[in-house]
Order: sequence, then C-alpha cells, then structure tokens
Amino acid sequence: MRIENPPEDDQEAVEITRLVDAAPAGPEPAPGDAWAERPEIRRLVAAERRVARELRGGGPAAPDRLIAAVEAKVRDAYGPASGRARRGRLGVGGGGWRPAVAVGGLAAVCAAIVIAAVGGGGGPSIPAAAALAFAPSTGPAPNVRSATYLDAYYGGVTYPNYARFSVPATGTRTDRIGGRPALTVFYRLPDGARLSYTVFSGRPVPLPSSARSVTYQGVPLTEFSTSSGLSVVTLVRYGRTCVLAAPTRADVVLGLAAAPVLEQRSA
Repeated sequence: MRIENPPEDDQEAVEITRLVDAAPAGPEPAPGDAWAERPEIRRLVAAERRVARELRGGGPAAPDRLIAAVEAKVRDAYGPASGRARRGRLGVGGGGWRPAVAVGGLAAVCAAIVIAAVGGGGGPSIPAAAALAFAPSTGPAPNVRSATYLDAYYGGVTYPNYARFSVPATGTRTDRIGGRPALTVFYRLPDGARLSYTVFSGRPVPLPSSARSVTYQGVPLTEFSTSSGLSVVTLVRYGRTCVLAAPTRADVVLGLAAAPVLEQRSA
C-alpha cells in the first residue's frame, strides 16, 4: 500500500519503498547515492526485504507462547467466543459477528475534534495519533498477504495481520499530524470497538509526559490512557513511531503491539 503524491518531507519513506520494490531481494540495498548507503537506511531496506521474503513464503510461524498469551487477553476481555475458535477466518466482516457496542456521543465528539486537530499547528503528537481511533476510515482495508502480515507497509514498517486473534483489518486513512505524514490501519476488536495502528514517517516522535515504560513478553513498550477512554501503546519499529489505540483494556493492546516484534524475533 502506497500513498500517492506524497509530501516532500515524506520522500524518505517513499525512497525506502522504491529500494525494496525495485532492487533484487538481497541482504543489502543496491548501490546508489550517498543517502541509500547510509547505515540506518541500509538496515531499514534489508529488514523490509527480509519481511518481503517471509511474505512470499507465507510468513514466519507465530510462537505458541505469543498466540496463547494474546488469545488469553482477548478471551478475558471479550468472552470465550473470541480467540482460537475464530483464528482460521482471515476475511473481514464474517457472517456470525455482531457488534456488542455502538459508537456513542462521546466517540462522535472525539472524532470531530481529532479531525480538526490532526492537521493543526504544533509538532507531531502521539495523543493526536491515538485519537484517530475515533476517526472514520478514508480507504479500504489492506489485502491479507499471510497469516502474519497485511499487504500494507509504510516507512519500512509492515502492518500486522491480527485476524488470527479475531481482530481483522477494516480500513485505512492518511493524515498529517502536526505537519508529519502518517498512515493508519484500522482493526475491529471482537466487541466491535476499533483499534487504530498509526505509523509516523520520519524520526521517532517524543513521548507524552504521562507515558510509562512496560515490558510485555520481553518487548519494551510504552503505554498510557486518555480521558476519552483509550488505552494507548507506542513502540519504535525500524526507526518509526507506531501508535496503537483502542477503547479497551491496556493488556489487550499491549499484547497486540508486541505480536509482530515477537514474530520477527522467532523468524
């Protein structure tokens, strides 16, 4: 998934995608200009190529302990009908699902506020990215490439496929948050609530003062909650800030945030 006509300050993400797509899938970027030879760029391109090779082979198998841990969190939060029983359903919008909650007045107000605020002044903001959990999709859900990944990547970060945890992708949107381009993929939790997964372009974004460091299954993460009821988890993948947010329990979001990191470690 690419962003058409990207802004000038998003060219790094576009160039990384070009190097991954155009050059042979080897361990290093093809020789080019000085920018492409920078060590951090070479690492990003090599990592994205490794993911591409895994996708062609169906992706790495998820560790059993990861699947068990995340499924337990989902079952605890949403009941015994969630989790392993639905893992084989990779499509979006299966026939038996019914939302348990509807978007209420508070969420509608939050959506209106965030749409106005995202394009406003100031620097890039993790809380503003988290509030996109209340904003509408503007694009379709990405295609599924494997049980592990979606066919969507941005700035070297490939978006995870959470369908095996009964959390399918439902849509996308692009924004400029404090002037910084960002791509969001939305997912649907088993109770019908929305999970947003936003990736910022460029260098890591400063953490809010209320954030605290936690470790989930050995993965270092940062989490905080908002007054609108969101559990927010952030991490840096390949130099990019990723923000996951949903109106659900923090341990569910922590497990989902850690999943792609643990799967890469096991590859």
